[in-house]
Amino acid sequence: MDDKTKPILDERAPLKDRMTVYIGVLVVLLTSWVYIVGMGWHMGTLPFSGEMTMDMPMNESMKMDSIDTTKDSSLLTSILTWMPPMSNVWQAQDFFLLFLMWSVMMTAMMTPSILPMLMLFTTLSIRQKQQGQASASTLVLLAGYLTSWILFSLVITFPQYLMHLSGMLNPMMEPTHAYLGSMMLVIAGIYQFTPLKDACLTVCQSPLSFMMNNWKDGNLGAFIIGYKHGFFCVGCCWALMLTLFALGVMNIMWVIILTVVVLLEKLSYKNPLLFRRVTGTLLIFWGIAITV
Repeated sequence: MDDKTKPILDERAPLKDRMTVYIGVLVVLLTSWVYIVGMGWHMGTLPFSGEMTMDMPMNESMKMDSIDTTKDSSLLTSILTWMPPMSNVWQAQDFFLLFLMWSVMMTAMMTPSILPMLMLFTTLSIRQKQQGQASASTLVLLAGYLTSWILFSLVITFPQYLMHLSGMLNPMMEPTHAYLGSMMLVIAGIYQFTPLKDACLTVCQSPLSFMMNNWKDGNLGAFIIGYKHGFFCVGCCWALMLTLFALGVMNIMWVIILTVVVLLEKLSYKNPLLFRRVTGTLLIFWGIAITV
């Protein structure tokens, strides 16, 4: 770090600007987590709640074959109570709502880890404004970042759709065979040791360096910066997201644990390799253990 960049880290944006970012992030998090928790409650996957079994009778509002928004229930209720069709006969709306589920879940899980970069960008943007240069909204950068994860959500929706059709996942979005969960855990564990993981994590842990090398002015520039940074974060964390297929895509406890793991991984500046080795080893042994 040179003398030009040190003052940036020592500065803080005005309280008003920081609060705008905090409130914006809080709204995004509350909205996404309300959706996730609501869907988890419907599916019985909330921590310490009774799990729904596949032989339990379902009332009209919990039918899994399709969504009928013409009923008395609101569209929001229909979205929150959606589950993959039991008959594996998917309609376009089922695919879209599965994609929506992933998009909101990725938003809920990944937004906390981008907060340090958002605050740094706010400081840089205020400095530009004070110098009479064009500034940009920090929330536009957040939108660009989340766009990368929304695209990832679209990509991951296709294999889940195929796994449902082939019977590898049940309508509760849980694996029907132990080997599927084992494979996902082992893949995630191995990826923790790869050079690609190291390269992507290095970018995620160095927001100042990344912005200095990729800076673009204006709101469009902020969106591009966020999108590029999100691209590297997807490269860093995609394998960890595969573990959701091992424990249940809507296993709320595991969603929370993964959120914390991703955040700690990005904050492990002093011992990043040690953190990855520990988590990678645990995932590999866990994957092997569930098939023994």
